[in-house]
Amino acid sequence: MSQRHKRGSRTRLESGGGPAADHAGGGSMSEIAERLERNLETIARDEPALIRRVYEDLFSHHPSIAELFTTHRTAVRAEMLREILVIALAQAEGASWVEENLASLGYKHHVNEVTHEMYGWFTDCLIRIFAEFSGSEWCAELEADWRAVLEQLSDQMRRAGEDAGGGIVGA
Repeated sequence: MSQRHKRGSRTRLESGGGPAADHAGGGSMSEIAERLERNLETIARDEPALIRRVYEDLFSHHPSIAELFTTHRTAVRAEMLREILVIALAQAEGASWVEENLASLGYKHHVNEVTHEMYGWFTDCLIRIFAEFSGSEWCAELEADWRAVLEQLSDQMRRAGEDAGGGIVGA
């Protein structure tokens, strides 16, 4: 998960075009991306445990969501989580390929009837587990950085799903 992505020049977020631009963590997008990448290296040291805890937490807080994952083996769930974390880092870095990937993911989520509320559940779950795995490294700044990027990804996926699917699921 510690893949590096080519850093873009000035991103839409750096210029004030997204929610991460004025979040509580502060700093330029390159600083935010670096903080998130360092934190991801910490939390992913025991990747199998991280993946297991994310889904345990998600299903324990929201048992109804487990049915969306019944056809996904553990390896598939792991790959899904890796994918969203790579996209989150790339988003923070301003990578140009992110929007197209989010459109595809948004459509898939729409087809699978992922509701607006579920995106928030997943973000909250990741924040809880990232805090758990970060230990003393966790701080309000990291929480704000992760939350801003994850919420932006969620918003983009929801919009893409609605646009491609012709409506709102669970609104």
